[in-house]
Amino acid sequence: MSGGSRYVYGKNSVKALLDASPTKVFKIFLAEGLKPDKRVQAIQDSARQAKIPVQVVPRQKLDQMLRGQEAAFAEANPDIAEDRDEGGISHQGVMASVAPKTLLNLPVLLQLCEAKKAQGKHPRLLMLDGVTDPRNFGAILRVADASGIDGVIIPKQHSAGFGPGVSKTASGAEETVAIAVVSNLNQAIQQVKDAGFWVAGAANDTGAVDYHRQDYQMPMLLIMGSEGKGLASLVRKNCDFLVKIPMHGTVDSLNVATATAILLFEMVKPQKS
Repeated sequence: MSGGSRYVYGKNSVKALLDASPTKVFKIFLAEGLKPDKRVQAIQDSARQAKIPVQVVPRQKLDQMLRGQEAAFAEANPDIAEDRDEGGISHQGVMASVAPKTLLNLPVLLQLCEAKKAQGKHPRLLMLDGVTDPRNFGAILRVADASGIDGVIIPKQHSAGFGPGVSKTASGAEETVAIAVVSNLNQAIQQVKDAGFWVAGAANDTGAVDYHRQDYQMPMLLIMGSEGKGLASLVRKNCDFLVKIPMHGTVDSLNVATATAILLFEMVKPQKS
């Protein structure tokens, strides 16, 4: 597949990718019970050197990922797909989650924000704490692009990563939004604070401020929690303040992508004169 995030599969292909474009690789997946050989060891060594996480998963998981990618390819390219021999496709127990563009580290993203500060503007960042659904992640990237924020911070672990499901819902936004990957969210929060940002966490707590009553006219990092558990306790503690979206109907919460859209567009709204 060309364009968008994807999975690269096969020992030789993954090793070649690590040699050529390691900054686009989000994670390496190895099948459980995979027999070690020189190529697998070389992949693990390259991933370790580039600080790319390696996750061991059931072989059926890789099968499912590959089938999903092939289905996405067939949907987008019906004429070409007719000539593809699905029976000849094998991941060999090795796959890589690949972004369509270079993934940044946090210092680089913060340096980009400094240029905006120099113009007298307030940079805006978004951090995702455990958003693992590819459709939600893709939709959030689309919102991030539409709202014009300066970047998205995701963890190496407990994140949706990249693949056809993300591409489909992102509608190209994964190629336009600056994305930084960090090993530890709480350490990243401190780095962002040290760079002069205020940190807001989204939480439906009694102590949280209604989102439309909060002042956002400052360098701001918004943190959105996972689909099921919300913000981790330590992440919540490290926020400067919490904001909530009041519910007036029968449901008690919103989908994380929907909530992100509401909060981001409020955060970038021009200050009333």
